[in-house]
Amino acid sequence: MYKTEFSKYNGLMEKIMDEQTTLEVHLSTEFSQNVPKKFLKYTPDEWARYAFENELEYSINYYKDEKPYCQVTSDSMSIILNFYDNNILKHNLMIVFSKGDIIKGDFKEYSNNKIFLKQISWYGDLGKTLLFYSNKKKDNVFLKEFVKENEKTVLIEQFGTADLSKHWFDTPKDYLDYEVLLDYENLFNQLPSVPA
Repeated sequence: MYKTEFSKYNGLMEKIMDEQTTLEVHLSTEFSQNVPKKFLKYTPDEWARYAFENELEYSINYYKDEKPYCQVTSDSMSIILNFYDNNILKHNLMIVFSKGDIIKGDFKEYSNNKIFLKQISWYGDLGKTLLFYSNKKKDNVFLKEFVKENEKTVLIEQFGTADLSKHWFDTPKDYLDYEVLLDYENLFNQLPSVPA
């Protein structure tokens, strides 16, 4: 159903970089100017596999009907899905899954082999972001939305609580195991606290 490519969208250039350039970007981000020699021989696929196993950053672009559909970026703390607009090469929806929480300055991975749906952001003329926080006391939802009022852009912020028990998903089993997360309409239908 999907074609994959180990590439990354570059917002400044407004294009998807090729796999080799994307690999070079990931290696320079990870190792700066001191890329170990063994990685210089890696293919983009080999880097993605290695990065997944070692909690390092890598990117995959998924194509649907030969068009860019979604970019998945995974690193040690999160999995970020950026969905492309159907008409132009630009992200219009971002979904962030957290692999753990920062506790007293240290990142602690969830011990249940799960990821937590932490953020949904819509882009367009005006932006809208939903943030979800789950802790032992209560589950919090924070909405930040820009709206037009009397020809002025106004920021509206709202806080609330909701049942976030359905915000937990299985951790991907391998470096390509993201297809279940790509079906965001089905994903949103499972989340009563999130408007589709």
